[in-house]
Amino acid sequence: MRAFADEWKHLFNGKMVYMILFVPIVVAAMFGYVFKNNQINDASIAVVDLDHSNYSRQLINKLDASQYIDVRYVQENEADPNLFLYNEKFFAVIYLPAGLEENRLKGIQSNIGFYVDNTMGAATGNLRSAVAEVISTENATLAGGSLKAMGLSDSQLTGMTTNMLLQQRLLYNPTNSTLMTSVIGFVNTVMISLIGSAALTIVPRLRVNGKLEGELEHWSNLLMRVLPYALVGCAAFYLSLGVLKQVGGLRFEANVWEISIPFLLFTTTLSLLGMALGWTAATPDKASSRIMLIMLPSFLLSGAQLPTVMLPGPLQTIGNILPLTWQFKFLRGMGFKGGDLQYFIPELGGFLLLLTGLLLVIFILMAREKRKWAKSVNTQDTQAAQPATP
Repeated sequence: MRAFADEWKHLFNGKMVYMILFVPIVVAAMFGYVFKNNQINDASIAVVDLDHSNYSRQLINKLDASQYIDVRYVQENEADPNLFLYNEKFFAVIYLPAGLEENRLKGIQSNIGFYVDNTMGAATGNLRSAVAEVISTENATLAGGSLKAMGLSDSQLTGMTTNMLLQQRLLYNPTNSTLMTSVIGFVNTVMISLIGSAALTIVPRLRVNGKLEGELEHWSNLLMRVLPYALVGCAAFYLSLGVLKQVGGLRFEANVWEISIPFLLFTTTLSLLGMALGWTAATPDKASSRIMLIMLPSFLLSGAQLPTVMLPGPLQTIGNILPLTWQFKFLRGMGFKGGDLQYFIPELGGFLLLLTGLLLVIFILMAREKRKWAKSVNTQDTQAAQPATP
């Protein structure tokens, strides 16, 4: 009993009791907010309408009326479905063939093309069911004889049964391979841990060794220190993806030279983010512990484990300041879908904007450090100029 009382006293004399009580509450609240949207409503799709008829427009409106479908774009000319899916603006593309209305009246089967981006299968389950339901309802309506209201004779209605066949294609990841989701997410998390931890210690290490003041004389010297980590990290991505492709059969279709640009942007921005977060740490050891400030948000908000559209709006905005969010846009768009770099100019702009913002933060920290040293030197000079007290 004495041991129990002694340990109880020790527990309440320290901060551990508050950690035990409140940390699970904070974690539960945080994860509950992150994952509160467990499904995607109004998934955005594009429709290629090659029929240009009243019925095709009616069908588009019925699709858009579904809880799980948001028809955001309609094109009336032939187009490659990949062009709609590269940048993740749409989850799927529906093709309505020419002659759809005429075939419906004649009882001739029409094939409806349904191309689904399956790189993140969790985002398209409800969408696929909703599209299939709309098409099934249309076929059932036709089979039920509702076209008599249009003045058609019984002979015209004879043989009219199911005449719209939904041909669904799961693009890029038809087998729901975990290599494209969990495995690639784990590889990137490990890279964040390694590169981020090293970059966090750059400034504290220079400060402890008495070299920081000299490095700040030329701002480029300090920034050049992130390049070794960025280059080695870029090489590590090539090697890792090569192993996954050869050993695990990963589908990776990006041009080997074009993908180096987003890889280098990712490792550079990650290194700069680490440098900025570790700047104020007194020692390298204390800086290393801040890696969770990068890893946890990246794991939850970047799209590594669930589509970013399932996150609450404010968290989607926060996710845009994480390098890994942009890394996944290029991995899926160029690597898994085979898009050329020319289709990702907006994403490159977002990456460069993030890089510019981090550089601005670094310059501000440099200026503050210089002012602090200048103030310290002036104080020492003032004290040295004062006569000694007899």
